[in-house]
Amino acid sequence: MRKGMILFLSLFLLTGCWDQENLKDRRLINGISYDLSAEDPNLIRGGIRALNIKSQGGGRIEVKDELLTAEAATTGELGHEVKNHLPGRLDVTKTFIIFIGEELAKKGIYPLLETFYRGNLGYLPSKIVVVKGEAIEILSIEDDESPVAFRVLNGIRSAESNTIIPEMNLFTIWNKMNNEKIDPIFPLMEKKGEKPNIKGLALFDQDQYTGKDLDARQATLLLLMRDDLGFRADVFIPYKNNPEKPYRLSIMDLKRDLDTKVSKDGSIKSHLNLKIRTELNENPLGESDLKGMEVQAEEEITRRIEEVITILQEVHSDPLGIGLDIAAKYPEEWRQMDWEDEYKEVQFKVDVEVEIEKTGGLL
Repeated sequence: MRKGMILFLSLFLLTGCWDQENLKDRRLINGISYDLSAEDPNLIRGGIRALNIKSQGGGRIEVKDELLTAEAATTGELGHEVKNHLPGRLDVTKTFIIFIGEELAKKGIYPLLETFYRGNLGYLPSKIVVVKGEAIEILSIEDDESPVAFRVLNGIRSAESNTIIPEMNLFTIWNKMNNEKIDPIFPLMEKKGEKPNIKGLALFDQDQYTGKDLDARQATLLLLMRDDLGFRADVFIPYKNNPEKPYRLSIMDLKRDLDTKVSKDGSIKSHLNLKIRTELNENPLGESDLKGMEVQAEEEITRRIEEVITILQEVHSDPLGIGLDIAAKYPEEWRQMDWEDEYKEVQFKVDVEVEIEKTGGLL
């Protein structure tokens, strides 16, 4: 593990301005966790993962990966508790991941993150992750190659590229947590064996975790509904004559239109139209009826999207920004709405058009 950390640290220093500073008294915090205290639900149990860097002379450095926990009523107090236990300067400007346990997230994450925005040392590109169970379980994972925060960061970037989670961070998410017209979504992680695993998306109502999640395939559909296509996205469609065997379509391009209207009687209708260009990348039964496969894909994707919409409305989570669309086009009507009740009554119409443009060398 030491060799991996030294290699990472060498690259890390080359890309920044740390060569101007003395590192020997510095601890670089790369991950933070927040959970409800097991003893007192009014307290937060915080954890930090830090690299303790010491000069050994002759250009050599020693790197130790440290884990420390403390409990306090606020994140600010937690910071002071940690400082009292660790000598040297704590540096949070490279805190790559903030892990939040599910029970604490249900109470609201705004107070946990607010201190990062107020302080001048907050690292706004930090990723925020909700953890099934306790966040400290992920932060305390021992990795033979690098600190766990770096492994998680690589996993998050891969999931963003594959359209499983949105590309977001502290900077991009802040306004959504205080905007009743649109709700944030966050990566959902769980400990699987001794490895961190991205499970899907955690659904939020304002800054509170609803306790309801979308799995990876549902998450991809939600991101398509938001016009949030990553580098690639795959959908698996079951054959009509053999549902156990799906074919795989890789999405090359996406055109999305979302139009919400408020009628004179107060009813709300939202029309989602998706036009998807795809490449057939897996065809295990060798089906050659491309038009039939397109129709089957349209029906299946529409059905799955409708299932996702049902989940969103049940938990009052609006990551599509339906409220935002209404407020922009119907400001007077919006001011008179009780969105908590009205959102569940929104009537959705979904139209999906799928084109298989490429089939590779084989059908």
